[in-house]
Amino acid sequence: MADCDLCGVSLPTLNPVKVLVERFASAYPKGMWTGLCDDCLKNAHEVYGNMSTLSGSNGECDLCGTTTELYPVGIEIPSFSKGVDPTVVQLCKGCLEASSKAQIRKANEPKSEHH
Repeated sequence: MADCDLCGVSLPTLNPVKVLVERFASAYPKGMWTGLCDDCLKNAHEVYGNMSTLSGSNGECDLCGTTTELYPVGIEIPSFSKGVDPTVVQLCKGCLEASSKAQIRKANEPKSEHH
């Protein structure tokens, strides 16, 4: 089991997204793999597609920690008392682009025929 890096939901498999984390850039110059659940990946992909209409704010990215212009992504954090707790995370353009590439890669992979 692995935990989604945005919402924290624990699933057996997550979608790999390669993001450049500044504080580990010397050790991982091409980026580090993070895991996102299907819902977080889909929401980040939708925001990346609508990024031209959104206005960004400055701050620290919730996925890679970069201080730059950020865009709001709505996610749902699992909660025992409410079921889900909707919240907004702030992601940079690089993380949104990487998650969009991962979403496209996932959509293009062949479906398995397991029964």
